[in-house]
Amino acid sequence: MPVVLIIFVCLTIAGSWAGWRRSPLYSAKITLQLVGAFLLILAVIGGVLAAILNGPISRSPVALGVALVIAIPLLTTGAMVLIIRITDSHVAQLPSSVKLVALHRHKVQRWIWRLLVFLLVCAGAGLILPDSWNWLPLGAGGFMLLLCGPMLAIFYMMARRNDRGMTAVMATPWVHWEYTPQEWEAWARTQLAWEQSKAVSLKTQWRRLTVFLLVCTALFAVGALLAGGGFMQGVLMTAGLSAFLVILLVIAYTVGRGAPGRHYRRLLAAPPEAYFGEEGVFCNGEYLSWLLSGKYLLEAAAGADPAHLILSFLSFNGSSSVTLVKRVPIPEGRAADLPLLRQKLAARCPKAFVHFAA
Repeated sequence: MPVVLIIFVCLTIAGSWAGWRRSPLYSAKITLQLVGAFLLILAVIGGVLAAILNGPISRSPVALGVALVIAIPLLTTGAMVLIIRITDSHVAQLPSSVKLVALHRHKVQRWIWRLLVFLLVCAGAGLILPDSWNWLPLGAGGFMLLLCGPMLAIFYMMARRNDRGMTAVMATPWVHWEYTPQEWEAWARTQLAWEQSKAVSLKTQWRRLTVFLLVCTALFAVGALLAGGGFMQGVLMTAGLSAFLVILLVIAYTVGRGAPGRHYRRLLAAPPEAYFGEEGVFCNGEYLSWLLSGKYLLEAAAGADPAHLILSFLSFNGSSSVTLVKRVPIPEGRAADLPLLRQKLAARCPKAFVHFAA
């Protein structure tokens, strides 16, 4: 297990470095700042953990557990906030008279309330259950707090930045397009057909899935062999992990198959308008920033039938990257805005490939 963990950490670090090196925001100065930040984070974490584990508080198991449950989320959140402030230092500036939208923060707030309810339920169950069983809900609550607390804090920070960017785009747009109800409904049907054509089909992907399952099963078998134990224990471990993987794939396929329909209903309910501005683009009920360290505009092109813009973003997820495609319909009679958009995008995203014309 330690060897696997070391390999995972090394691959994550290598992937993170490769993603950061390709980012339009990369610079030697910021990289040196990141190195200093990492050293500072390691020193602070080491000092705090040493003080907790070697201090008077370590004599009480309960106090030690509470201190670790509080310290670990705070240290993790602080480290991530510091890194984001270095890599994504830009924050949209807004006039004092503009009201900040809350689209992205509302999404995160729903998950924060769900976590709080779960923690309250766990705390209540820990108080009601006898001492021989109260460790179960308390342990589950502590685990979820350690896992979700820092992530939700960072998500809220990024959601606020997205809300500021979206507010700035709406307040001072380069271009603002509006659509009639008929145009918007027609675009929603076009988008639905396009997403359905891109959906993964078992008829074309079953060979790849079979090879993937066989490779994973072989890796599970090797891991069970290295872990020791008897033959039957290894067989049960391999079979259990393989069955769990199959369940995850079935869930992912089921959710993915219904995604176009969900996106269609969401698109119909979205505001029938598009905004392009200095910070990003808002259309189809979604906002995307032009330039973030982990997500940035890669290419901007034009499509036909009907006329639309194709915006490709590269999104980095820790160890690998995926391309996100956002399609924006061009309203009737607004093709004259394209030269201005091309000029603005080329200046805002100099490393992106912007190639569309009126």
